Amino acid sequence: MTTLHAFLSSAAVMWWLLIPLVALIAGRMLFTGVRWLRADTETRVSLRQARRIRRTWRRLAPMAELAVKDPTPTQLQQLRSDGTPAPAKVRIPRITTRADTFGVTVTATALPRVGLEAWQDAADDLRNGWGMQRVKVTQPRPGTITARGFRREPLDAPIPSPLLHHDGTPALTPGTLTSGDDVLLGWDEDGTPIRVNLAAGAHGLIAGVTRSGKSITVNTLLASASLTRDVRLVVIDPNLAAAAPWWRTAHRVCSATHPDEATEVLAGVRAEMRRREALFWSARTDRITAFSNDLPLLLVVIDEVANYTRHTDRKARERFEAELLAIASQGAKFGVRLWLITQKPSADVLSTAMRTNLSARICHRVDTVEDFLHLFPDGRDLEVTAADRELPAGVAIAAIGAMRTLVRMRSAHLPTEACWQISETLCHAGRQIRNLPSSAIGTVSAVPGKATG
Repeated sequence: MTTLHAFLSSAAVMWWLLIPLVALIAGRMLFTGVRWLRADTETRVSLRQARRIRRTWRRLAPMAELAVKDPTPTQLQQLRSDGTPAPAKVRIPRITTRADTFGVTVTATALPRVGLEAWQDAADDLRNGWGMQRVKVTQPRPGTITARGFRREPLDAPIPSPLLHHDGTPALTPGTLTSGDDVLLGWDEDGTPIRVNLAAGAHGLIAGVTRSGKSITVNTLLASASLTRDVRLVVIDPNLAAAAPWWRTAHRVCSATHPDEATEVLAGVRAEMRRREALFWSARTDRITAFSNDLPLLLVVIDEVANYTRHTDRKARERFEAELLAIASQGAKFGVRLWLITQKPSADVLSTAMRTNLSARICHRVDTVEDFLHLFPDGRDLEVTAADRELPAGVAIAAIGAMRTLVRMRSAHLPTEACWQISETLCHAGRQIRNLPSSAIGTVSAVPGKATG
């Protein structure tokens, strides 16, 4: 009886010990299943590739000379108990994998005599063994090696914007984002996301000739701002190319070709800046960093800025430039973010004082090297500049935020048709401010609360 009781007690203890293990396995399976369901088609291919990499790693590592044999044992240790020779012990670097839409990132622990140089020498073997187009090896910190395997190159093909579902419908409901959320603009050549944060950032410039992909980048900026609950969008666009989808929902819109109406809109922004001056005393700060519906961030986007800065009416042009420079030099601390869009970023379009205040810069293909150097004075040292005629549409040279070096970037693909769908979603959610103008209206400058058309 005592033996039976002891057996049952030990069995119960074993079951209790198995519960955490079963829970761990179930949690792992749930995590894997959810990750698979949420992944896009390309990421699922990478997930299968990552499993293959883990499964074949113990065979590939010695072949790529990334394994370490233990020091030669003594003669006694070389023999098994039956007197036969014992095989040499081999240490394999432990790895973890992370899949994304471009490929698989393998993170490994460095072993003695198998460090960064050994991994770089083995890059071709890893590329062939993993079935990748390219493998880039880096050492982010001592003792850790990262091998980034690319199934496809991030700059080669357009990648759908995360603002859209797989079927092209809007992925976010209005008000989901806040000004403190990062906006994904695209990816660099190593698949690293390029993001801009409106709340933490400052002013920016997007340049590029017609058909360079500039409008795709602009679409992402305007769509993200429109979906953000504590951002008010102000669009000045003489050609209506960028403003059209957001005509009904933007805080203010100006499509005038003469600088005077655009200057009036900028003067309204400056008046709001003066109204916010009292917040510096009440909040005891020198910069507004917290935004809400009552105190929104103002995003001022001016497309084809050369239309105003090179206008034939000299006095009107000078008034516009004075208001624009005042916002560029002072607006950031008042919660204003200014983004300018131009085909030609030359000195006669944007003065040096103006360009100095535009810290975020994205340059799609431009006509001349001089145009490119106006944005990036050190750009002559790059292998590829934005003046390269073979630069694909949608690819740009970018410097945003705390980037220390320029990168090549492919913009997230958000076509204008998708912007209209997002605009419809905003209108259905009650975010419409004005009606679309009738075809007879050439220029409209609208204010919140007034319908025009």
